[in-house]
Amino acid sequence: MENGAIKDEDITASSSFDSGNVGPQHGRIRTENNGGAWCPQKQATTEPEEWLQIDLKTVHVITATGTQGRFGNGQGVEYAEAYVLEYWRPRIGKWTRYHNSKGEEVLKGNMNTYLEFKQELDPPIWASKFRFYPYSYHKRTVCLRVELYGCKWTDGIVSYTMPQGDKRGPNWEFYDSAYDGPWDGHELKHGLGQLIDGKYGRDDFRDVYGGQAWVGWKNDTRTNKPLEIKFEFDKVREFSATHIFCNNLFTKDVQIFSSAKLLFSIGGKRFNRGEPISFEYMEDRIFENARNITIKLHHRIGKFVKIQLYFAARWMLISEINFDSIVAHGNFTPEPEPTTISPVKAQDKNQNEHKIEIPLHNNKFNDYLAVIVIGLIAIILLLGVVIFLTINRFRNRKFLRSPNSSNIGFPDNTLPHLQTDSVFNTTEKGSGIEAYGVTDIDECRRSHGSLKSSLRSTLPLPHPGLDHLQESNEYQEPYQALKYAPYYSYSSVVMEMQDILMNSNKKFAATQSDAYDYAIPEAGTLPLLASEKATLPLTRSRGSSITSKSARYSSPRNSHSSTPTQQEALTALRKRLEDSTLPEFPRHRLRMLSKLSEGAFGTVYIAEADGIAEYSSALTLGTRLVAIKFLGENASDKERKDFYRDVRILAALEDHNIARVLGICTKDEPLCVVMEYLDHGDLCQFLKSHVSENTSTILYGVKTLSFNCLLYMGAQIASGMRYLESLNFVHRDLATRNCLVGKAYHIKICDFGTYNELYASDYYKVDGITPLPIRWMAWESVYQGKYTTKSDVWAFAVTLWEILTLCRRIPYDGLGDPNIMENLAHMHCDDGQFMFLPRPVSNKDINDLMLECWRRKDLERPSFTEIHLFLQRKNLGYAPT
Repeated sequence: MENGAIKDEDITASSSFDSGNVGPQHGRIRTENNGGAWCPQKQATTEPEEWLQIDLKTVHVITATGTQGRFGNGQGVEYAEAYVLEYWRPRIGKWTRYHNSKGEEVLKGNMNTYLEFKQELDPPIWASKFRFYPYSYHKRTVCLRVELYGCKWTDGIVSYTMPQGDKRGPNWEFYDSAYDGPWDGHELKHGLGQLIDGKYGRDDFRDVYGGQAWVGWKNDTRTNKPLEIKFEFDKVREFSATHIFCNNLFTKDVQIFSSAKLLFSIGGKRFNRGEPISFEYMEDRIFENARNITIKLHHRIGKFVKIQLYFAARWMLISEINFDSIVAHGNFTPEPEPTTISPVKAQDKNQNEHKIEIPLHNNKFNDYLAVIVIGLIAIILLLGVVIFLTINRFRNRKFLRSPNSSNIGFPDNTLPHLQTDSVFNTTEKGSGIEAYGVTDIDECRRSHGSLKSSLRSTLPLPHPGLDHLQESNEYQEPYQALKYAPYYSYSSVVMEMQDILMNSNKKFAATQSDAYDYAIPEAGTLPLLASEKATLPLTRSRGSSITSKSARYSSPRNSHSSTPTQQEALTALRKRLEDSTLPEFPRHRLRMLSKLSEGAFGTVYIAEADGIAEYSSALTLGTRLVAIKFLGENASDKERKDFYRDVRILAALEDHNIARVLGICTKDEPLCVVMEYLDHGDLCQFLKSHVSENTSTILYGVKTLSFNCLLYMGAQIASGMRYLESLNFVHRDLATRNCLVGKAYHIKICDFGTYNELYASDYYKVDGITPLPIRWMAWESVYQGKYTTKSDVWAFAVTLWEILTLCRRIPYDGLGDPNIMENLAHMHCDDGQFMFLPRPVSNKDINDLMLECWRRKDLERPSFTEIHLFLQRKNLGYAPT
């Protein structure tokens, strides 16, 4: 008011004694214009009628008010000894009388005409309009000057709705006493109160110095049911985190919530916008201090947020809840109402229809219906018999017997086997890993300076046979040699099919050969498309086939008939590139839900696509989840050509366990590609929300996963990698964060987790610039810059370890990133001190498989074909439910 930020036209009054001299525009504190204050026509009483109104236009949080009387250059004697405040907020839609934390409505005013009296407001007020009502205990003439202390409310919270707090004994009421919305029984609706007032409770809730800052609920009437709080915001927002300040005085039956679930909505009626965020809190019965619990929200989008908190003890006390968010840009529509008729309504409808008399000749319909039902039952029984006979037949086949049998499977004497006990202790030499071109361990150590003399020693070295690319930063990228597609880095398919790509779309065709410089095939790799009649080994890496030592996992001779050779797979890929085109999908039929990741080459969003066709089909299944990869807005022409080229190749990949390209949007800027996304999100977060079937303590609402189910997931990843292996494509960032989970535990490999901020700690900037997933990387990839399908095999074993531990820990969680580099150096130097990951399960065959994937020599590691066959045998007969 004093500095003029509030304009005269925004200051009004119920009346003025003289609008020119003592009108509302003169009600500014510490100013002496004209009459020097606002003076109403009527005198003040204990039933105030006159008011001075201030319109702030937008919602502000006001923490104090100041008042003065009329000084009038020493001539004024009018002041208000008390006053009442009312405020108006758009969400409430009416004037509300303010009362402080003590329940007092009448606030203290001035005792003279010249000094300001500043009144702290506890709780503060969230409002866009304010009214000051002069109040007097006896009838008197008053004049008033006022000031507001506060700031614009930028958090965006309009209201929150929740159950009112509970009473604890005769002396403790954990009510939200500051709540200004209506109370509907025990429910608080559409108001604001203590949960966002900025005041934090003390460790001991019995210490009420400064007022009771805790709102509390007891679990007596909410057994196994969560506390639900719904927040409404001013606009659609993008959320990165929420912070909940909780009490943990467990000696008094008060604990932090055991788990939380957060749901998002645009319209506020249906909270089905994307998968809910699930969070589990580890119980703390050691420290009783109150604390902030931070939950990452991963850029979810919504105007409404529903928080469900599950009790860990009899009482749960919360002092503050706030959000980190920004206003989201774009067109957002409320979630549609379901169109299907509920079973109850349908049943009532059928009952009403049955009341109508049906003519007797309609009995023929019942006869037809009985025949149809009998026929369906017969078909079902027949299918059951066929399935049973098929399973029984496969069980009796020789190549599907138990791997532990004496004559069939994976005999231990066919492979130099790692001794499990000595390997996991990691302190003994002679683990069975042979030296790889290093004969003097001390010389190896000296050459690296014990990994501490120079950070340069930790950088990936140039790839053998590619000296002309040593200065190329693009080639040195750790897991995406081709920027926009994850699955290939050394395959010759790009060079072989360059003409096809150039002719497929003149707009995006590459006109210079240097656009493909970082897709040159590996040195020593034979041309894969030279002859359709050529027969290459199923898993050729760096020009060498798997030796007989890998016979433990080798398939029977006749199994090659069901698995296409590398030549056949590449021929099929080439044909798809020639015959197929990328379908254009209208961008207006994409509804963005949340940001998934953001990297140097663009942003990935989760979205809903309306009417997008299934892969290689014209069939549409209504609305489905997709991932949208946007090219950066400032992309150069070369980057646009690379983007289109990479997407074309990615669209030609065809495997049940690979995330596929569904369409592309090129008519509007920026360019984007539409890819498959599955209902349950990435595998890492999915596993964290489940527990093993062997877990002794089962949390309410948390599902269990069996060992066979986990192997089933691992086998699917091996199957997808087997397909990439058949094309000699290298993924370079295989991990659970880069796998998607759908219905019936269906897994698809992707790369959406690479730049997700949720997994930023999984990457280590070895040179200070390039982040590397070193906890998943083979030693030769880190120290020689060598990425092959065998380095993917190493990463697969780490991924399988993640799956079997349900992602409860990151690999080598007890070691820092520099220690991981030093550990990999032990494998590089072959000094017998390499520390393997601990056993994830007690199953010896699975542990041995992982150890063989971590062999020092890459050629001694099994292929994905062999790994997939082995996991299938181990999991024979399992079917997801």
